[in-house]
Amino acid sequence: MNRQQALQQIIAFGEQRDAAVTALAKFGWDPSFEVISVDSHALIVVLTKYMSGVISADDLELWANFIECRDELDYSEIDGYIYALADPELMGGISLTTIDKMLTLLC
Repeated sequence: MNRQQALQQIIAFGEQRDAAVTALAKFGWDPSFEVISVDSHALIVVLTKYMSGVISADDLELWANFIECRDELDYSEIDGYIYALADPELMGGISLTTIDKMLTLLC
């Protein structure tokens, strides 16, 4: 799995995300990278997984923190949502109600 494939697996909270995390560790923090956009569609996919019980609130928070810390990811389109998910205690928490509101705003 290359860097871009690994990042795509994590962005989509795909079935191979654990292997993707391992693969990314092998690449290190190389400054030469292709920027990948994380847009509202990607966010909707992950929020829907939370709403359907596929992932937990902790999973969602960890995902958002990952998105924030990777230089090769451009999440400027959804930065407010990522901030709220990465720091849920400052933003009222992650719950079915708050995520439903996010999805309503996004759709």
